[in-house]
Amino acid sequence: MAWHHTAKGELRSTFVDEICPFCFETFRLKETPFRCISPPSSCAPVPDPALQRIWRDTRPVGRVIPPARHFAERGSCPTCGTASQKRLCPHCHQELPHTFGQYRNYIFAVIGAKGAGKSHYITSLLEHLKQHVGPRLNILIQPINDYTISRYNDDFRKPLYDEHRTLDVTQSAVSNTKNRIPLVFSAAFTGRSLLGRDVIKKALTLAFFDTAGEDLKAEDTMSTVNRYIYRSDGIILLLDPLQLNYVRDRLPGPMPPADTETSDIVSRTTKLIRLGLSLRQDRKIAIPLAIVLSKMDAVAPLLDPHSQFGASARPRAGFDVKDCEAMNGEIQSLIAEWSSEHLLHQVRTEFSTHHFFGISALGSPPSTAGTVANVVPRRVEDPFLWLLHRHGLVKAAEKSE
Repeated sequence: MAWHHTAKGELRSTFVDEICPFCFETFRLKETPFRCISPPSSCAPVPDPALQRIWRDTRPVGRVIPPARHFAERGSCPTCGTASQKRLCPHCHQELPHTFGQYRNYIFAVIGAKGAGKSHYITSLLEHLKQHVGPRLNILIQPINDYTISRYNDDFRKPLYDEHRTLDVTQSAVSNTKNRIPLVFSAAFTGRSLLGRDVIKKALTLAFFDTAGEDLKAEDTMSTVNRYIYRSDGIILLLDPLQLNYVRDRLPGPMPPADTETSDIVSRTTKLIRLGLSLRQDRKIAIPLAIVLSKMDAVAPLLDPHSQFGASARPRAGFDVKDCEAMNGEIQSLIAEWSSEHLLHQVRTEFSTHHFFGISALGSPPSTAGTVANVVPRRVEDPFLWLLHRHGLVKAAEKSE
């Protein structure tokens, strides 16, 4: 087996299967073509058939450079001779992160029915990670490319944090190709070197995919646009407690329209994973599953005054295992109390690794006009840190802290 040294001095096989963080197809680094980086005046841009077919992108772009005959960090354009380090996925021709092949890529799927709050969750999570959790845990979160920068700012952060209005409902990836492209971020874990300098000790590529609720309603749609679910390293399943009949019967005021049963989404998700991984029915799914009750602020009247959700979690330089276990027990008790034992049974039967959480992406319900005075998220980082902890990327907090 052949190996090559990465920029960080690590070893990685040139024959290890990689997963594209955009189309989620597998390939090997030796198969990756490159994109010519010469200015248009030196090497005329041309349409890329793969971008046209998969992403409906008809813009002229730099020429595709075939994979190097032997594994190399650069390709050479046969037209103009310019060397390029811009690697492409051999399937969809999206530009791969510059750290590809040096570090592990992690795909976290955020799924849930229409109106469960997926877009709000992704936005508040990323902002909370960047501004508060990241600095505490020495994790630097940054967008990986211009597309993620512009789409995240225009469609997520700016409307919610600058304009104080709720986000539009995510459109189906079948009708809107843009929603088939995930938001891709890098997470650099920093620390001190032996010489006392701040250095990057490891880095991850994180792909967040905001799935439209209707794309989880039909098996045919799920199998074509939701391949990323069974190729993921962790699933965050958002459940809207306002969809539970027990809750709807006991809270005053207008309720959101009733939508797909959560148990149906779990059933379709597990079937998709089993088919995609060729997993027998008597084997449990190994992908870690975080089941998250969203909009906990809206069900505050039904919570115990001493609820763990309302407790102020002590900021720690690590993952708070004790607090996480307390939340897990409380949310499971609430789900059982709210007459949804079938969901608990589904999760325990299908998944070998699972945990329950309660979060509020906004901090309080928006106004009837769809405005948000201030975004004050609560516990949005908990499912994400649990997934990092499960993969050994964040250590448990010291008990003495």
